[in-house]
Amino acid sequence: MPELKLGWIITRMNEQTTCPVCGLPNELCVCSDVEKTSSLIEIKVEKRKYGKLWAIISGIDVSHSDLKELVKSVKNKLACAGTIKGKSVEILYGSQDRTNEMIKILVELGFNRDSIHVTSLKK
Repeated sequence: MPELKLGWIITRMNEQTTCPVCGLPNELCVCSDVEKTSSLIEIKVEKRKYGKLWAIISGIDVSHSDLKELVKSVKNKLACAGTIKGKSVEILYGSQDRTNEMIKILVELGFNRDSIHVTSLKK
């Protein structure tokens, strides 16, 4: 009976230290890097109430906790407001279009520049 409990504990420890996607140890896992380089990101700029410009970023394939960290770092670097709506991110630019700065920040965070597309500006 104690052997069964010991085996269960060892199995639980192995489950926590390996990635569920690739099976590699968490220290060697590259799943998040692969997600960043393989995602197709679309940035759409819209003019909303009171003439404020909003960027809607969609197509980011990361988990919800990683998306929170991404929004937090973008907001800190651009000094602006933003939120998560479903699987898209909305960033308030204000009165100036700061899309080029947004692209630079996303590239710094590890996303591929070729996979980022700016689609439209609605007035």
